[in-house]
Amino acid sequence: MKNLKARGVNVASISYDSREVLRAFADTYKLEYPLLSDVGSKVIRAFGIFNTNVSEDNQMLYGIPFPGDYLIAPNGTVRDKVFLPDYQYRPTVSELMLRNFADDSGATAVEVVTSALTARISLSTDRCFPGQELGVALKFSLRPGWHVYGQPLPDNYQHVDVVFDGEIVGRQSFEFPPARPMMLKALGETMPVYDGEFRALGKLGIKWSPPPEVKFLGDSLGKRIEPGPYKLIGTLRFQACSDEVCEPPQAIRFELPLTLEADAPPAASKAD
Repeated sequence: MKNLKARGVNVASISYDSREVLRAFADTYKLEYPLLSDVGSKVIRAFGIFNTNVSEDNQMLYGIPFPGDYLIAPNGTVRDKVFLPDYQYRPTVSELMLRNFADDSGATAVEVVTSALTARISLSTDRCFPGQELGVALKFSLRPGWHVYGQPLPDNYQHVDVVFDGEIVGRQSFEFPPARPMMLKALGETMPVYDGEFRALGKLGIKWSPPPEVKFLGDSLGKRIEPGPYKLIGTLRFQACSDEVCEPPQAIRFELPLTLEADAPPAASKAD
């Protein structure tokens, strides 16, 4: 929260739940930001995120929104939004911060250093729940006279890429800025390259699994993701070249620590 306030960002949550339900929820989890009750889902409908897949007969869930985050500017316009295609993955506020403020100061990071470049890979946060989507930032700084390749590229060259693997890694993607065409005299070809400094952003979904008390899904989602410390394993691939030499493609492994939080217990109702 302190990091958000430092950026001038205020947080509020909107739900179709009643004030009583939200008050009990906020008290249980000691929440420091307002929970706004949208009974009848009027605001939810106005934002176009009303889940029409839920039948009116389902009194418990009818009116629920598709979960996501909005970043709204002081003039009321939507500056950015993050929504995911299903309920198993949820966006994180840290991902929005990374995208909009280049804010990776509080996150965990690793540096890859070679004779041609320095690459810094960072996560938007070092703590999350299973099923959340994190932001990933890649900052490249190349020595003068050196470049790496972008896309599209012939198969015998290696473009810059970052790939994560491991038991907790779900969906992932990376968006790189457009590479600039460069005429390489030694090759007699024009190739897409990056030189100097550039930044790319990625998304990393941490696998979700149901808590032990949810029996109806059985083993359909595979091994349960337990809370605790993990090491995210990634591979940075690139090929660095200069006017005089072209190094062979490299695939450098790295690790980033990530702690998965335990599922929060359900908030007690007044009836309990």
